[in-house]
Amino acid sequence: MVYKDCNIGSAKPCKNILEKHHHHLVDIVTPDKVFTVADFYKHSIKIIEEIHNKNKLPVFVGGSMMYFKSLYTGINDLPERDQKFRDSMIKLKFDSEDFFLHKKLNQIDPDYANKINKNDEVRIIRALEVYKKTGKKMSEIFSDDTKNNLSDKFNVVQYCISVDRDILHTRIEARLKKIIEQGLVDEAKNILNKYNIDLYHPLRKSINYKQAFDYIEKKYDHDTFFKKALYATRQLAKRQTTWIRSWDKFKEIELNKFSMLENDIKKLITAL
Repeated sequence: MVYKDCNIGSAKPCKNILEKHHHHLVDIVTPDKVFTVADFYKHSIKIIEEIHNKNKLPVFVGGSMMYFKSLYTGINDLPERDQKFRDSMIKLKFDSEDFFLHKKLNQIDPDYANKINKNDEVRIIRALEVYKKTGKKMSEIFSDDTKNNLSDKFNVVQYCISVDRDILHTRIEARLKKIIEQGLVDEAKNILNKYNIDLYHPLRKSINYKQAFDYIEKKYDHDTFFKKALYATRQLAKRQTTWIRSWDKFKEIELNKFSMLENDIKKLITAL
């Protein structure tokens, strides 16, 4: 939702909802820019403090479990992206033997290289980039536990909505059909025409947009586009469930039974 013009594919709330209920981190960057986990963390910390200063309660809803995890447990201090360096690494990749970048990382940081897939170019290039700019290995950085932990500073209450798998899959399919009817493909075409989006931009790998872009580029027909988007969304839901189950401090809420959540929020607001 952070990207402008990415409305249908991200299931962004409609204008009326956004006007009625104040949202943050919506439409704050254009799709030709990259919004990172570090950006999310920095923006979120600032928002939390501003809302607390107004004696109100910030509520985070979504979304990407990796982003929430970074906010909850804190992140390491890493340098910003260096696009020129990234471009040079991508050129090296195409001009060299298979898995050249992974082999390059293995020479620098074998511990981290052994933990990631040889095809995971995003993490490989990021590790090489960080080493070039700081001289530090990713394995050493990730072993550093001096992160700014949000849970040490604030009272964080986490909730998870429990949904039966069959119901979840039915809802996912209905949602996908709806956003396609609303114009997902036309929106994707507009984004490609309006912005210069790098081939390695996260948007090109995001669910719905990735499949729509591939369909527009005639990599497969409409039926395959739908099936691939449906499968990808179901896999995401499965991964999100796995993420949540790995956490030990959340309250589970059954679908359509939100009384506990409402009561808890009322108590938290009263305590402000």
